[in-house]
Amino acid sequence: MSKKCQHCSKPNPEGLFNCSSCGKRAHPPAWSTQFVVRENNPWATAIRKDQIDFGTKDMGEHIKETKKKNDIERDKKINSLIKWD
Repeated sequence: MSKKCQHCSKPNPEGLFNCSSCGKRAHPPAWSTQFVVRENNPWATAIRKDQIDFGTKDMGEHIKETKKKNDIERDKKINSLIKWD
């Protein structure tokens, strides 16, 4: 990266995000924000497909499962806070 502002060409030796003289972004973005999923390439997978569940659920079923999971977690937390003799 250059040590000058991309807009006003003033020196930016500290590498600040915003230029101290013009107040704009000092450097262009280093990468793109586009989302890429590479298919059929074992070397560079952009997203781990094994960690995402692409299934479909009924909203009522999802609410019941979430409530059950939250109840279990809440019970664990309450039981850990109470000192049982």
